[in-house]
Amino acid sequence: MANQHIHVGIIGAGIGGLAAAISFRRAGVDVTILEAADELLEIGAGIQMTPNVSVLLQKWGVADVIGDNLVQIEELNMRRKDGTLVGHTEIPIIERALGRPWWLVHRAHLHQGLAAVATQLGAAIHINSRVVSLEYQEGSEVTLETQKGDTYHFDLCVGADGVNSIVRSTLFPDIKPDAKTTNCAYRAIIPYDLIRQDPIAKELIQKLTMEVWMGHNAYIITYPISGGETFNLVLSHHRPEKVYSTQTNVSIKEMRDVYKEFDPRIKRIVDMITETSRWPLLVTGPLQSWSSPQKNVVLMGDAAHSMVNHMAQGAATSMEDGAFLAKCVGAVTHGKLSLREAINLYELERMPKAFMKQQVSFLNGAIWHLPDGPKQQARDAAMAPSLEGKYLVRSSNLYDDPQTVLDIYGYDVEAHAEQALARFVHGREAVYPGTGIAPYIEDKYMGWFSKCRPNDRYSGAGKL
Repeated sequence: MANQHIHVGIIGAGIGGLAAAISFRRAGVDVTILEAADELLEIGAGIQMTPNVSVLLQKWGVADVIGDNLVQIEELNMRRKDGTLVGHTEIPIIERALGRPWWLVHRAHLHQGLAAVATQLGAAIHINSRVVSLEYQEGSEVTLETQKGDTYHFDLCVGADGVNSIVRSTLFPDIKPDAKTTNCAYRAIIPYDLIRQDPIAKELIQKLTMEVWMGHNAYIITYPISGGETFNLVLSHHRPEKVYSTQTNVSIKEMRDVYKEFDPRIKRIVDMITETSRWPLLVTGPLQSWSSPQKNVVLMGDAAHSMVNHMAQGAATSMEDGAFLAKCVGAVTHGKLSLREAINLYELERMPKAFMKQQVSFLNGAIWHLPDGPKQQARDAAMAPSLEGKYLVRSSNLYDDPQTVLDIYGYDVEAHAEQALARFVHGREAVYPGTGIAPYIEDKYMGWFSKCRPNDRYSGAGKL
């Protein structure tokens, strides 16, 4: 099969779209991004770059651009809503086991870093370019038109345009993201300097930690962002009705009332919030396909599989999609497979992974929202050994449950793509001569501890 020149058009310059652009450029694929907004920015507050994607930020050089705005926490504390400690995780232990940092960052800083690297690598980004029509046929280029009347032609169109995706609505007009329950979330940030002035609340910021307060139909998760200068809060709660769009100017009193019986320390910080928005938690799919029949239009990220936020995997899964898809399309440019085969492989491998994370994310929310009673007591008992530093084979705290940590946070999307490509091209896994051991199996069972690793914590951006 001959080498091919591929020009990819990415619709949407959010976190997923920019991550995909970086991956495509690293794979030698030409990229043009069409972004509807009239400036490149990211709304929202904090975001977790868990180890499955922090490693990508390191490889791509994005971590070096973000620099000190990446924050590492010392520990995670799981609490009942009254502040009773029921679980504890030493985050450095997870980082050392996986060989990757666990970072917290403001979405704006992450977005700026991704945009800078994508631009440096040669991705063309066009703002104020809302796509209004998309035409695709077998054996021809995909044609896009923007609201300004500009026309673009691409070999492959990637819909990275979020839950309200124009690309998805074109491919699958009957698919609508759904609020599976009445669960939604407030988001807010508070300066650390303000918290330090409160004699009760300041106890929570003596160290850089992530804290989770679990209550019936409401929880709070907090962590530092912006170089440790800002305290990020996500306040999960249930409403009488389902929420389908972001609501601004919500009642502060109403928000405070939801958490009035929580730990006085976190309640004092909640009472510092002067304005907030209520965010919907919309789920898309699982879809039967992420692509056009011609395999020249494909979805990724929230456009394909939006999920609830309880495992911090929405943006992370989008970034994984982009990295995997770029590996597949990169193989097309080298004549190893056709574009149709590349998209088929991407769907075959990534769709089950995304669906698994949608389910785990939903279940973690259920775990954190349990009412007082037998299930809540069983949850607390299952994570209690961690308070004494005892070894856990399983834990109801999915942030340090060994199985979940390895399946989600220990996942290596680029290695997965290379394995899948090797199976497709050669009909089997690549193995070492003599031993017959596949590299990823060796790394899974031996390489993780035998590789040279630094003794210090991942204190600097881009260090591994």
